[in-house]
Amino acid sequence: MSKFKKAVLDTSLFRRSYVICLFCSNISFVLIPAYLVLVFLFFWGVFLMIYNEYKHHTVEKTRYGLWLLAFVLTALVTVLTHLASSFLYNAYNFIMVLHLAMCFFVFYSIHTEKHLNFRRELYSVCRFIVYCSTVLGILGLAFLMAEISFEVLWFKFIVYENRFDGMFVNPNQLGFINVVAIFCSHMLIKKDFIAISGRERVSRIWIGSCVAVNAISLLLCDSNGAMLLMIGYAIFFVIYKMFGSESKFSVKQIVLKSAACLAAGVVIVSSLFFIRNITQAGFVQIMSSASASKIVSSDSLTDQIVHDEAVVTFEHENKNLDSGRITLWKQAATLFVQNPILGIGRGNIFEYGNRLFENGIKFSDSYGILAPIMTDFHNGYITILVCSGVIGFVLFCIFGLRFFKHITVHVFRDNSLHESVLPCMYAFMCSYLIYSCLEVGLLFNVNFMVIFFWLILGYISCFLEKYEPHRTLGTFVLFGRTFRRSLL
Repeated sequence: MSKFKKAVLDTSLFRRSYVICLFCSNISFVLIPAYLVLVFLFFWGVFLMIYNEYKHHTVEKTRYGLWLLAFVLTALVTVLTHLASSFLYNAYNFIMVLHLAMCFFVFYSIHTEKHLNFRRELYSVCRFIVYCSTVLGILGLAFLMAEISFEVLWFKFIVYENRFDGMFVNPNQLGFINVVAIFCSHMLIKKDFIAISGRERVSRIWIGSCVAVNAISLLLCDSNGAMLLMIGYAIFFVIYKMFGSESKFSVKQIVLKSAACLAAGVVIVSSLFFIRNITQAGFVQIMSSASASKIVSSDSLTDQIVHDEAVVTFEHENKNLDSGRITLWKQAATLFVQNPILGIGRGNIFEYGNRLFENGIKFSDSYGILAPIMTDFHNGYITILVCSGVIGFVLFCIFGLRFFKHITVHVFRDNSLHESVLPCMYAFMCSYLIYSCLEVGLLFNVNFMVIFFWLILGYISCFLEKYEPHRTLGTFVLFGRTFRRSLL
């Protein structure tokens, strides 16, 4: 087999390329070329998905794959029932079906690939994110301290609506990447992970710099969703540390450990928000002092006006706690009743919104020509319910609950995981499931937030395959064919 053909058929190489490209699509100055490359990578992924199914029967080997396949087929039926929509919306609907299938049968189905050292692949992704986020974070903070903020095309560098966004498209995306970078740094200090992956340990200077820079950026971007993700990650990891060391507990131990987890949660929440307020106030003071020292003008009143307008407070301009999400969710309820069984399809949210609401879906006007693609409800679960209906939502929940139940049992039963990355990934998964209640994530979007989640889910599934080998679960017969029971 030639090197070129081997590279084309390398699913691991594709996953790394796809994730890195989507990461780069969040960076303002490379967003456009990143999306151009993404088009090519998307077709490569579709080809690999079809090839692997033909050669290796990926769907049949995927754990709980029956529910995922049923979900994809349901999404396809939904698309076919809305063919009256325009060509643009139909095309996007079909692309979204392919995206769903790729999430399930290229990223989540990592455990079906024999002889793959998934830790080596994970190491490569983590190392890239740590290096890249650290360098970009340092550049962003340096520009901020130098009070350099500018706008190119529709991208606002460094400051976006009074919030720090650095080199990224907006503060929410920056916040998510900050948390992911800290999460990757945590995994890169795990001894078992480094040993089994067969790679050299990333320098502690890089790890420390990454954590420090991304923590500061997270505090300055003022993203409540990202803060929730970070808090959730810390709390779920504390819960693992409390309950993951022993297989059995007395009632007294359970009560005491639960109280300790609750106390730790309160401390984590209050501390992080207190530190965020202090950090933001500190940076405002530093920048204000620097600005005041630079003012040289004969008209002191004009100087004061200019200075006041230039002050960045790192707080939301929108003072509503929900940031308009409640209005979005009410509109989602109206769209849901249009077709509650099969849903309306991801590509029809914008069109149906324009039909039913005078001003369309809230915030859709801020996306310009990309509104048909970008319009969303900022809640992954509601988006699934509206787009795929009750049938699709139930199928997705069955898969999710089965996966969560089985991996939870093993995470808390195996007391040899302290130097493993599994507890880290489990804590991130749990936190992300809560985070998806407030942000564009979980499934129906082609972005880094969604793909990274399914990549982590795929790595977790490799541990599940280790704990529950398919050969020990038996088989079942359907339509005269024998299938693995793990498919259910």
